[in-house]
Amino acid sequence: MRELRESIVIAMPRQSVWDLLADFGRVADWAPYMKSSRLIGDIQSGVGMRRVMSHAWGFRFEEAVTQWTEGSGFSFDVFRAPYPMTNVKESWALDHEDGFSTVSTRVTYGMKLGPIGQLIDWLLVRFIVKREMRAGLRGLKQFSERN
Repeated sequence: MRELRESIVIAMPRQSVWDLLADFGRVADWAPYMKSSRLIGDIQSGVGMRRVMSHAWGFRFEEAVTQWTEGSGFSFDVFRAPYPMTNVKESWALDHEDGFSTVSTRVTYGMKLGPIGQLIDWLLVRFIVKREMRAGLRGLKQFSERN
């Protein structure tokens, strides 16, 4: 399993940042690579909440929240991840100190195709995932500080 981590400091109060993160179905409002996102199903908050997203490159993602700590973070599983990725899990955490919020994200995943998948990950996938993690955090920062 590959594990990638990124974080960013946002000059906003914890509650303002949490309100954006907790609005799980509206991630496309601030995540640059997401063309659209919306909740699916009946659960509107917490564990079991699901969303569907359309990526700028044409991928369609579905995600389901597996852990939820009100005001400080959540984890979710990604379904329909781009091939040959498998078992993709992501978490977002929020800390606050001296008027600044720190948002951290962690992505873990495996690769199908054995050694070939590992090579594809080493040469390409991990760089794309890291780039999108950074872009998402920057998008969240810009959106929250602007609004």
